[in-house]
Amino acid sequence: MISDLPLHPQLLRAADELGFTEPTAVQADAIPAALTGRDLIVCSKTGSGKTAAFLLPTLNLMLEHEAPKSGTRVLILLPTRELALQTRRTFDAMARYTQIKCGLIMGGEAFNHQAATLRKNPEVIIATPGRLVEHIEKGTPDFRDLEVLVLDEADRMLDMGFQDDINKILAHLPTNRQSLLFSATMPEKIRALARKILKDPVEINIAISKPPEKIIQKAYVVHEPQKMPLISYLLKQTP
Repeated sequence: MISDLPLHPQLLRAADELGFTEPTAVQADAIPAALTGRDLIVCSKTGSGKTAAFLLPTLNLMLEHEAPKSGTRVLILLPTRELALQTRRTFDAMARYTQIKCGLIMGGEAFNHQAATLRKNPEVIIATPGRLVEHIEKGTPDFRDLEVLVLDEADRMLDMGFQDDINKILAHLPTNRQSLLFSATMPEKIRALARKILKDPVEINIAISKPPEKIIQKAYVVHEPQKMPLISYLLKQTP
């Protein structure tokens, strides 16, 4: 039960009203680990509940250790505008009984309006890497008080070519922070990134992120007219 986790009452109240009672596998493992302050590397498929797995412990940190005169305390990086919007909606729902403010920095929105948001130093910034780098190059964000960095869908960010942008962002963050890396897959490039940004991390690997061992996966390269005959042939071979 979510209520069994050592979370602030304001978060538990919001979770209860959202009908969020039973944690998913990744939440059950990641939330207690993140609450200890350790760095995490988490492999779990998209849609498994990773957003709550990093939002709840980071919100809990800010509620348990208030820092009213500080700048931005949490930075959440995501690969796409759609994921940023989705994460903001989840943040708003979970933080409804708190005074914690969130800024959204992504492409497709007015740059000057976002710059004004950054100058207000919201406690949480949800951002896509490319647009955040543009603001960093203008000198607008202040990350001197940053306590937590979250990289969600890290494999997608690298696949989309954000490695250089991530490196530029990391260069402007304090090294004394908690870092949480979430990915649906764990190729070597993600391992390399983890080695660069994580310190003695807890590793969580949810089995549902990979296909059952007895399933054999095959790929067939065919032209369009061959697709239906191939499907018909394969179905006839199935006992």
